[in-house]
Amino acid sequence: MNRESVILTADIIVTSNGRILLIHRAKPPFEDKLVLPGGHVESNETMLEAAVRELHEETCLVADPRELHFLTYLDEPGRDPRPGRRVSFVFQIDLTVDDPRLEIICASDDAREIVWRNLASLSENEIGFDHFKAIRLVK
Repeated sequence: MNRESVILTADIIVTSNGRILLIHRAKPPFEDKLVLPGGHVESNETMLEAAVRELHEETCLVADPRELHFLTYLDEPGRDPRPGRRVSFVFQIDLTVDDPRLEIICASDDAREIVWRNLASLSENEIGFDHFKAIRLVK
């Protein structure tokens, strides 16, 4: 029996005042598409630790793991064109409009640029991977 390796990833939805933080992805797959910040879970970290690390690496945003809340998981076979099956745990953090961390957000690592969008203005065809499935769960 040929078993495909499973790769765990953590993605983060950052919201503030009806807007969502997205990144323009800087490399394939889905280069130039809007995606959630996130990435692979290292063997020595929890899902929450990975989410906090990836959020910081891609957006410069520092978060406490207790601020993140589990939203959903994405596990559709073939959801990522790279080898291996990727299963993503998606977390959400909601920042108040006066949170000083909003002032230091910057694009880094896999992010070409940071984009804030109104949740209601997004369409599925502009979002990479299957991240729109998680985005539409945000209330």
